[in-house]
Amino acid sequence: MTEDGLVALARRYCEEYHQGQTRRGNGLPYSTHPVAVAEILARQGYNDLATQCMALLHDIIEDAGLVPKEIKNQFGFEIAHGIYVLSRNTITADNLEFMNNAIGRRSDPAFELTEEHLYKLRISCAPDKVKRVKIADMIHNTTDLGTLRPTGIARKIDDSKRFYIPIGRVVAPPLAEELEANVNAYEQAQKLAGSQ
Repeated sequence: MTEDGLVALARRYCEEYHQGQTRRGNGLPYSTHPVAVAEILARQGYNDLATQCMALLHDIIEDAGLVPKEIKNQFGFEIAHGIYVLSRNTITADNLEFMNNAIGRRSDPAFELTEEHLYKLRISCAPDKVKRVKIADMIHNTTDLGTLRPTGIARKIDDSKRFYIPIGRVVAPPLAEELEANVNAYEQAQKLAGSQ
């Protein structure tokens, strides 16, 4: 299959597997989100086959239940692995137990790794393409922060500032700047609203 054909297939999978799903907060069809993530990456020059397919499919395991083996069969190992890393629901209790035992944290629960720690560790160790997809995902997720619940807003802002912007400065400075601009714009709007 040609590169264009594979990207078209990824777009079809995105639309098919997210059919009937809507974005939290704004109610748009969910497939608009992965498409927007792919567009953010393309706009910054990250329009290679693997990056575009990962962007279009980045939530397909987590939100649509497609199994990694099928993704690998259709799109190859690099794309399937990237999507696996980007999917939070691929972290199991066994993964957590193994990691906590491996680093000796079971003796002190205060220092035990959580699912969120392991997810960020996986992102940290992932290829740069995967990191860029996640940063573009956060860029799109921070364009409509006002539609989320306060806890969701706080988490996205904190994650952006403490984790995704610093990673972005290393692997994709223009993406980091865009994410930082979204966060700053939201915080500035909140300050202005609070002062009136």
